[in-house]
Amino acid sequence: MNILGLMLLTHSLASAQSTPLYTLKDLAVLEQEKNFEEFLSHVNDIRPSERQKLWKDMYQAMALEMIDYKLRTKDFSMKSYKKIEEIGRSSALVNDEFYQLKRSIYAKTFFTECYMQVSEKKEADRAPAMKICDNEMSAFWFFSKKDPDIGLEFAKILERHHSPMKTWPYYQRAINDSIANLYCEKPNVQRAVINKLTEESFDADFDNNYKTLINRIVPEKCFVKLIPTLRLALQSTVTNGMEKEMAMNFLSAKGVLSKEEEDFYAVLYMLDGPVVGDKMNLAWKKIEALSGQYTKRIKILAQIRSMPLIPDKIFKDPKLPRHKAIINLFAQNFPEYLNFYGESCVKYLENKSSVSGNLASSFQCHEFLKTASEFKKTKEADWVSDSVTREYSSLRK
Repeated sequence: MNILGLMLLTHSLASAQSTPLYTLKDLAVLEQEKNFEEFLSHVNDIRPSERQKLWKDMYQAMALEMIDYKLRTKDFSMKSYKKIEEIGRSSALVNDEFYQLKRSIYAKTFFTECYMQVSEKKEADRAPAMKICDNEMSAFWFFSKKDPDIGLEFAKILERHHSPMKTWPYYQRAINDSIANLYCEKPNVQRAVINKLTEESFDADFDNNYKTLINRIVPEKCFVKLIPTLRLALQSTVTNGMEKEMAMNFLSAKGVLSKEEEDFYAVLYMLDGPVVGDKMNLAWKKIEALSGQYTKRIKILAQIRSMPLIPDKIFKDPKLPRHKAIINLFAQNFPEYLNFYGESCVKYLENKSSVSGNLASSFQCHEFLKTASEFKKTKEADWVSDSVTREYSSLRK
């Protein structure tokens, strides 16, 4: 080493020695004064071999004091967050439950503010700002105890602000928790699980084994909480054909549905405008099988009568080839339903029916009855009884 280098090294060592290190006694004074800023700046002056219980207790007290102060003064700056994270990831407090709890409380509000600030930025500046929030949240979750409640809060924040970051890791902790049966009653958790299962079913490597898929992703105590929601999806007029098909796949795979329920839901699935594929073919065959089972048809019709809304999406455009084919399927194998729908529509249009509230609008009614009348006249198809056709014709005069 040359003379200049030696001089610089000597000067550096001298400068370091001229700055005295704080002792445990010094830290104790700062702890009594609740001077957390100076304390935390010098807490690591103590040699590792001397960091015993007293040092750790004081460290915890001052670290908690700092978070309380930041929360009290609403200081959610990135600088403060980074300091809290630095302490939270240190070997001294990484396993300290009190500090980690306070750290999570602070983080929840910090990220709420972080994403809120993103939404207030100009559109051109949002993406880079969003990425900063996303990266920090991902890092926090990696270095945390992954509390399920905090995870659900994070998922809610990400969804509210339309972050591109995947939310499943935050839901996953909750559905695998010891009290997953409680978490899985929450609508947002159920929606996340169903979306995850649906997403995985579209993977190129999926072997069409829905039972294995469900068992891999959803614990049994969580899945049982989904059953009422999946059943509702099969009956709802709000869910689309794809959503109904997925619900049918999941429930059938777990053996939840009885034979009678499968027949009933097959009827609803076809009336909702099904997705072309295996499920539509299976539903088609089930309706064909109803042709010689009058008692079963009447039982299904009774179930439909009790529904809040009569399923009729298929009648929105009855001349559409696929819709027309399905309506003809019902005409040949379940004519009672088409006639019931036609009678309900006539009464609805006359405003004389107690079931008028079961029909969403007059549009499908007019489209169905108008087309049914045209087809009956040209003998192209026979969808409703002559009396329904006459009553509808008299309404139009």
